[in-house]
Amino acid sequence: MRNALRIALVVALACLPLGPVLASPAAAATPTVESLTVFPQVGGELTLLGSSAGDGPASPADVAVERWVSGPGWTAVDATARLLDDGRLAVTVPLDHGPMAVAGAGWVRLVVPASPGTSVPSEALGIYVFADAAPPFTTAPLPTVTGELTVGSVLEATTGTWSPTPATTGLEWNRDGVRTSVTGSSYPLTGADLGHVITVSATAFPSGGSSSSFVVRDSRPTGVVREGSFVAPQPAVIGLPRLGEEVRVDLDGWRPAPTTLTYQWSRDGVPLGGATGASYTLTAEDAGTTLTVAVHAEADGVAPVDRTTAPYAVPDDLHPRGPRLAELMRPSSTTPLTTSQVRVAVTTTRPGWRDLRRRWWYDGTAFTHAGRPVPFLTLASAKSGSNIASASKGGEYAGTNASVKNVDVTFTITARRFAIAFRGTRTHDAMVWLNGRPVAARPLRVQSSGDRTYVLNWVVVVLPARATTRVRFAGPLSFTGVDTPAGDKAVIKATPAPFTVGVVSDSMFDKCTQALCMSRAAVPTLGRLTGWRVWNLAEGGTGYLSKSSAPSYGSFVPSVFGSDRRLAAVRRAPLDLLIVNGSFNDAPVASYSAEAHRAAVDAYLDDLARLRPDLPVVLVGIEPLGRYQASYWDTRSRAMNATLAATVGRHPNVIGFIDPYTDRWLTGTGSIVDPHGDGNQDVYVGTDGVHPSVAGVAYYVGRVVTGLREVRLP
Repeated sequence: MRNALRIALVVALACLPLGPVLASPAAAATPTVESLTVFPQVGGELTLLGSSAGDGPASPADVAVERWVSGPGWTAVDATARLLDDGRLAVTVPLDHGPMAVAGAGWVRLVVPASPGTSVPSEALGIYVFADAAPPFTTAPLPTVTGELTVGSVLEATTGTWSPTPATTGLEWNRDGVRTSVTGSSYPLTGADLGHVITVSATAFPSGGSSSSFVVRDSRPTGVVREGSFVAPQPAVIGLPRLGEEVRVDLDGWRPAPTTLTYQWSRDGVPLGGATGASYTLTAEDAGTTLTVAVHAEADGVAPVDRTTAPYAVPDDLHPRGPRLAELMRPSSTTPLTTSQVRVAVTTTRPGWRDLRRRWWYDGTAFTHAGRPVPFLTLASAKSGSNIASASKGGEYAGTNASVKNVDVTFTITARRFAIAFRGTRTHDAMVWLNGRPVAARPLRVQSSGDRTYVLNWVVVVLPARATTRVRFAGPLSFTGVDTPAGDKAVIKATPAPFTVGVVSDSMFDKCTQALCMSRAAVPTLGRLTGWRVWNLAEGGTGYLSKSSAPSYGSFVPSVFGSDRRLAAVRRAPLDLLIVNGSFNDAPVASYSAEAHRAAVDAYLDDLARLRPDLPVVLVGIEPLGRYQASYWDTRSRAMNATLAATVGRHPNVIGFIDPYTDRWLTGTGSIVDPHGDGNQDVYVGTDGVHPSVAGVAYYVGRVVTGLREVRLP
């Protein structure tokens, strides 16, 4: 839509006729004029912004507008002027009657009083008035803008009631008649708006009309945006009162977001040397004292403010009580077994052993899962709306939507030989660990001729002698079962459930964008690096708060499931810990506000505490993807990250925060298929430019695990 408007404007302005012959006005009295209307169209209004002339401000009642199209002279047209706070004139010209209702190119000028009894015209301004769309709307009102005109406030726009109802309507915001990058019904005023006027353009497409029949209406301009003041309630010190833990300043409710912040920490009223950051690490000297922080904030277009936090009483005993998560980690070895220790083959032919017996995927006594399996293609059925699931083809691991989930199965088998049956495509791979060691140095390739054939495979494992072995199998789409010869009298049992962690995230923990990487996606990698069972609650296309963020992501449509289903999954899962991985998907551009995001995070954590009061939560901050680090996205993401950090100590169920954004784990703007040479994303971001590569998964999850190691359980 935006490109169509711009192309139309460029073509139209190129068609302006040769201008009129203008008399040289008196040099000292010449006013200036510019257009505040982005897309003048018959049926709407043209708004001009002009200066006054002469010794003082012009009386709006005395201001005239003239139009020239062709011929020797200028023609006066209807106009209404008002004086802005800064002395400029906002002049409204109807485009629904008279000479101004004629589509095409022409010139306009303001005529304002100068000295008594005289007037002076402005320089001529070229204007192209577009024809109304066909078929036209019978009612197409101007949008309206409301809100306080101070930096830090938020303006709201409404389109009014159009008739007939448009197929689609969009809103774009303008500053002094120049488009900004902000769309949607809300516009946060920033320092860049100080001293300017704001308008909004509503673009509507008729139902059944062509893409070229749009109608645009520009609002009347606001007054001049004035300097704002911070909304700055008393800040607080939050965090876990434990020796060696960080406590931090929480600026809950501050608007707008400060661009410059300085801090000074004090203990019992005495400033602490060097303690000038947003966070402070508690030491033994802090036990039994009171901490306060003096905060100074600045932002463009906003008067500076100074606030001091409420006192933070540090308890006498700062020693932590629960174990560090590092003490519960049992990482898998990366050293593969030798051929003398195990023989492994992947085949599409069922082993030729006599009288095979299969233990099936639905036998809950034999296998330990990272999720309860369901008939194969159940998730795809949920997405497509038609039932294509088949229990005979195996089981897949139900997550919270119709995304692909990674198989991750563990069991103990007493036998000399066995074969793991599973389904996958040629883009998938698998890994098998025996007693914590991989059976091969590289992932095992699924034997399949196509990407949608879901071929049945077997991983055939032969040991030197009968033994009891702990097996972990991870990677492909589905797990069908384990085949053994009846005469071998194999015994298969579920392993005791290890420490179990759930992961709530967007698709950063739910998909892999390279071939042959399913066994090295985020969930299996987290399980390998920690030895924990990982319950995959990730959801592609949406953040963990929003039911659907699709309107802000073009044609991409997320799953039919949302946060309610995921909360239900958390309630059912046998979890010891929940990791919530931050997501920029939780704040669509059109509706984002720092306050709304914080309220959503608080509500989500409150829901978790209500459903699982004893479940500890670790939050991981916003994913620092380079393609979303433009100014607007970065400002938003920093605010979101600060919100997540501020939950520690404010929500009793949140025991830790891991920050990938402030000191960014992912840097640069490239990817493995489009390297830019400006950071590590050339290696760590995959083929779609967003999700991690194989190396990126290992790096990102490794950084998460490093952060988890120092977190203590209650």
